Amino acid sequence: MQKLIINEPQAQIHTVDDTIFIVTPGIFMRYVMEFPQVQLVAKTEKTPVWRYMQKAFEKLRYHKRKDDSYSIWTCALEGPKSTKKVHGYLFNDPTILIPDIVYNNPYLKIFLNNQTS
Repeated sequence: MQKLIINEPQAQIHTVDDTIFIVTPGIFMRYVMEFPQVQLVAKTEKTPVWRYMQKAFEKLRYHKRKDDSYSIWTCALEGPKSTKKVHGYLFNDPTILIPDIVYNNPYLKIFLNNQTS
C-alpha cells in the first residue's frame, strides 16, 4: 500500500478552513486501485467503480453540503506557475481522518459564489 500525501500539489487530500478537502474523483479512483476487491461489490451497478465508491462515501454523510444542498465544493489550488480548480468534498468533522490538523494548506482556497475565501 502506498502512502497518501497531504497538501502537496498532486495530493488527493488537503486541509483548508480547518477541515479536510478530498479531491474527487481522484481519491475514489485511488481507493479502487488500492482495494481492487471493491470491483466485485460494485459489479451490479451500471456505473464506474469509483463512482460507486463516491456514492457510498456520500451515504456516510461525513461531508458538508453547500447552501444549495450540492455536495461538491470547488477550490483554487495556487501553484508557483499557475492556479487550477479542484473539486471535492469538505468534511464536517476532520478528526474522522486526521485527529489533529496541524495547519491549513496556504495554497488552497475555497470558492464561495465564484470567489475564493
